[in-house]
Amino acid sequence: MIRTLVFLLAATAVASTGWAEPTFLAKQYTRCTACHYSPTGGGLLTPYGRLLSHRELSTTGGSPTAPASDAEDDPRGEQAFLYGALGNALGNVHLGLEMRPAHLQIGFPGGHQDMNFLMNLDLVGALQTDRWTVYGSIGREPSGSAVRNGRTLSDAALVSYEHWISYGTAQRVRIRAGRFLPAYGVRFADHTAYTRADLDFDRNDQVYGLEVSDTIGPSLVQVMVSPGKAEAILHDPSHRGFSTAGRWQVDVTSRATIVGSALYRHSTDVDPSSGAVGGAFGFAPTSHVSIWTEGDANLQTKTAGGHSWVVVNETSVEVYRGIWLKISPQLRTSGAAPGVSDLRRLAFAVDLLPRTHWNVNVSYYRDRAFSVSTSALLAQLHLSI
Repeated sequence: MIRTLVFLLAATAVASTGWAEPTFLAKQYTRCTACHYSPTGGGLLTPYGRLLSHRELSTTGGSPTAPASDAEDDPRGEQAFLYGALGNALGNVHLGLEMRPAHLQIGFPGGHQDMNFLMNLDLVGALQTDRWTVYGSIGREPSGSAVRNGRTLSDAALVSYEHWISYGTAQRVRIRAGRFLPAYGVRFADHTAYTRADLDFDRNDQVYGLEVSDTIGPSLVQVMVSPGKAEAILHDPSHRGFSTAGRWQVDVTSRATIVGSALYRHSTDVDPSSGAVGGAFGFAPTSHVSIWTEGDANLQTKTAGGHSWVVVNETSVEVYRGIWLKISPQLRTSGAAPGVSDLRRLAFAVDLLPRTHWNVNVSYYRDRAFSVSTSALLAQLHLSI
């Protein structure tokens, strides 16, 4: 029971910005790069993404239609950095300031715990030309959220979770090098989902690597190679090991997508070799509903040496413009470990997107593991300036 509670507290309390939003498949956006600089989604929005958020997705943003292409680079208006106060002064440099204060309440047998904290405070920037993109973030790392050589840091510090450079060819091939999260499966906004946290795609599981993306008609292929996780390379060489990942996305229609993924991590001084294969399917029956389901086979558990299955569904319904309701049942089997129960989660969430620069998320988690049930209520205010 103690291990369950510690995992729930750690996984939820250090939650980072949920920048990626596969919910918007309902709006016929199948590719993350439609709105983000990153080929795998998440992070700073492009000028088009900011304008789209303002005019099509927010409750009071104005137009119910997608923005015109000739307005994408307009540095003025509510959607621009600092509300357009700098105008064209930054040129090809695009900045964003992200802040997320939150309240967390955890319930467990015999008691509960409440806390208020600042999840993140990050400055994110991108310099983009016709072919090149230079991207980086720097922000506050919450105290107690990082471990260095087995020691938990007690003081908040500055950290850069992502920094990379990419080049795009005329044939729609993009090459990226630096620190980033590998392309795998569906990048749900909730990074604690079983298909993310349990497969080591959590908030600080980035790699230092090389990634190649190729767009061929309705298909997007992404392949990554890396000498290991960024934190292991920087702070703990005993956990450093070669890894590679691949992701193939096929857009069947503008509202239906199939994703296949594979991952391999070589053994390290202390970790066995591991891998995962999975598939996902997303479709939007209407412009107000999106349904994603992902299943993954984890081919090597860290404790028992066997394999386990993870299945996550996320169904989102826009009940009113900019107001989304979500439900997410999740299951992780115990694998080869005898006597270990399956993990089950049922999550509910409400996403409110009233304006371009801020939104509100309230999530409720009900987890059951080792015959013990726990709950968590997380309320977040996301400010993006």
